[in-house]
Amino acid sequence: MQTALTAQIILLTYHQFTTWCDLYPFNGVRHYSRSEQFAEAGTNAVLMSLAPVGFAFHLTPLMRYGVFYYFILFAIELLIWWVPYLFIPLGRWRLVYNRLLAFATSSFGPGDTLDRWIAVHQRLHADTISLLPRRPGRPTPNLEHSILHAWTLLTAIFTLSAFLSRA
Repeated sequence: MQTALTAQIILLTYHQFTTWCDLYPFNGVRHYSRSEQFAEAGTNAVLMSLAPVGFAFHLTPLMRYGVFYYFILFAIELLIWWVPYLFIPLGRWRLVYNRLLAFATSSFGPGDTLDRWIAVHQRLHADTISLLPRRPGRPTPNLEHSILHAWTLLTAIFTLSAFLSRA
């Protein structure tokens, strides 16, 4: 239980720190508008705080929320960052992917959602540190987000394990 709670708090802290603190070239916060920072930090502060509250105070509904939330968050991270890095969906799959990406990024504007995400990535993250080779015309997961994604997966696993093993 303690491992899950610690992982949840570290994930929340890491996300908030990298959203508010300019650590260029580790992150691209300097390229965010103030409203983008507030939206990113505020939304995720609320969503990421519920599970730690649940695990700290043994509130079963919030613990259950955490079990689902971290796996859904990891799936969204894969959808936003890794799918377009590894391959570009085409044809019918592009339509499905664009709908999922619009939901994941809250980007419901006109036009192709992936094209909008590529432009946003270019503006915010293109010149940040990445351990992966850059792929022209595709978002490349940077080091900041690669750490976030790995920690999200670990947090999801620790949270599920703690929930299933509680007495």
